[in-house]
Amino acid sequence: MTLDLTAMRPVKSVSAANYDGLVADLSRLLEDARRVSARAVNTVMTAIYWEFGRRIVEFEQGGEKRAGYGEEVVVRLAADLTAKFGRGFGAVNLSQMKRFFLLWPNQAILQTPSEKSSGKISQTLSEK
Repeated sequence: MTLDLTAMRPVKSVSAANYDGLVADLSRLLEDARRVSARAVNTVMTAIYWEFGRRIVEFEQGGEKRAGYGEEVVVRLAADLTAKFGRGFGAVNLSQMKRFFLLWPNQAILQTPSEKSSGKISQTLSEK
């Protein structure tokens, strides 16, 4: 496949003010997208860490009220997950994920902000 450069239109002359407005508009668009992306990632990671905690606690307890050997599981998981995924899955972090699960009720973590809001929340930037 070849690119036909003769079919391209010449760039129109634009004033500095119009160009500066375009740069500002594109900058705002990118900054908004980055903020939305960061919030989405934070929301997903919070839910995932809570879910890690839930699954570890349930595995340790095996249907019982309390587990007697929890630290063994956490230490082994820390080694295996760190080997597979790198930093962030040490024994301290995994213990904090367990604590997170134990201290926060299910609905407080997994309920989305849009469910709590009484106002309209735009789902995409194009709705604005």
